[in-house]
Formats: sequence, structure tokens, C-alpha cells
Amino acid sequence: MLFARSALRLPRQAVRQLSAGGSQAEHIEVMEKWKKISFVGLPCVALFAGFCMYKHYAHHHDAEEQISYPHIHIRSKPFPWGSKDCDLFDFACKKKQAQAAE
Repeated sequence: MLFARSALRLPRQAVRQLSAGGSQAEHIEVMEKWKKISFVGLPCVALFAGFCMYKHYAHHHDAEEQISYPHIHIRSKPFPWGSKDCDLFDFACKKKQAQAAE
């Protein structure tokens, strides 16, 4: 008899709790807390990033001279942008090539 009663019961409609329940006041309280954390945290991150950039550029970086090995600039066919020896963004080489053509 107990089984018959439970079989006749209609299943309850599940209520979706998208924000894990809680009252409106709790949600506002948590939102205000994270606003305060963000207003303090983001400037701290920006200051730390500025400090890291300062420390990085404060000392001198020596540009090491690159050795021109013969196997580095082997060209078996011309570049598709029409330049024979200049890379795509090598503007100094393109300027020299244009001056030599004049």
C-alpha cells in the first residue's frame, strides 16, 4: 500500500537556483564586498606592473652583435612581396634598396 501511494504522487517541480540561493540583501552585500576589493586590487596590480616595468628598463641591455653565418640568409626564390633581400618589415633595407634603384 505504501508503494502505491508513492507511485501516485506527482514529482515536484525542481526550482533552479542559479545563484546558489540567498536573499537579495546577501547578494548586495557580497557585490559591495567585491566592488571594494576590485577598487583596491586593480590599482595595486597597476602599480606593481609599473614597478616591474621600471625595474626592467632601469638597467642597460647590451645588444649583442649578431654573427653573420652564411646559412642564415640563403634565398632560393624571391619573396612574394617583390623584394629580393628584404624581409617583410625590414624598412631600413627597403629604404636602402629604393635609394640604390634611383
